[in-house]
Amino acid sequence: MKKIIGVVVLLAFICSESFASSWKTGWRLKKGDTISGEFKVFSKYSIPLPEGEFTVVYKFGEDVGWGIATEGLTLVQMDENNIPIKAFDIARAYGLTKFSGYLEGAINHELFEPKSHGCKKRIQYSYLNFFKKGGSHNCLVIEHWDIQREVYGVGNTDPDFHDDKIFSSQFRRWVKEENVKLADIYLNSSHTYMSLLVRDQWIVVTHAETPESFANYKIKFNTRDTSEFHPSNINKYPKAKKIMEDWKKVSAQRHRDFENVQKIKKHHALDLSEFASISHAPKKKSSDISEQLKKLHDLYKEGVITGYEYERAKKKILE
Repeated sequence: MKKIIGVVVLLAFICSESFASSWKTGWRLKKGDTISGEFKVFSKYSIPLPEGEFTVVYKFGEDVGWGIATEGLTLVQMDENNIPIKAFDIARAYGLTKFSGYLEGAINHELFEPKSHGCKKRIQYSYLNFFKKGGSHNCLVIEHWDIQREVYGVGNTDPDFHDDKIFSSQFRRWVKEENVKLADIYLNSSHTYMSLLVRDQWIVVTHAETPESFANYKIKFNTRDTSEFHPSNINKYPKAKKIMEDWKKVSAQRHRDFENVQKIKKHHALDLSEFASISHAPKKKSSDISEQLKKLHDLYKEGVITGYEYERAKKKILE
């Protein structure tokens, strides 16, 4: 789980003199619950989930007083070897308007002037695009994660890793208690938007998936800097380069959806025109839905289409 989600909680704590004893959560899911299809944030805001069933492994929620509240969840999809192959993080803070003068500046500092990660150019980022004006921001980061580095600090010399480790403690506890095996490398995209001119909320979403789940690809190297997905190495590995390009397209589409459902201001939208529209499996004229789904599933298993393309095409077939 990324530090940025924990920052939502930390900033809210700073702005209140005392913590309320009651929880204020907008979502009914609890740790251990399962979900598929979509994640409904509020009545007019649903985020499509990747194909398959997800389980809630971590949840936080705090009513910290003064009308400020935070909540967030981490959902994962496991394979038969007890390895998380897909993950979906979502967090939000709301009731921020009363403290906008302080919070907007603090959030901007954490996002755009961090010691590591954030919406700032990094050598390991495969893509970065952001909008920033006053207290409003919109940011998309695409990269690959060395999970041992990110979660346990193996080879991590980032100045603020100690803070990251604090925010990932619940995740590490779940891994230990459930005897979970973590993959070495995950493809990742992080999406964050806040404008108190649009809505009194800050929402952060993160998607992660193993290359094997996304494109039936087994990695060659298992550290951030040696990975074939690192921008400094990727041109030597055409297949990895193609996979990352597909992940960028999927992530760009997810970010368009992320923007659209929040009805952001037009001039806040990111220019993602460099990414062609994601192609879907062609529509089948046969009325045999089972056969269509089988053929579509075969395309996915053969690596012809990505998991995201599979999910959207399947949805069209079933409509």
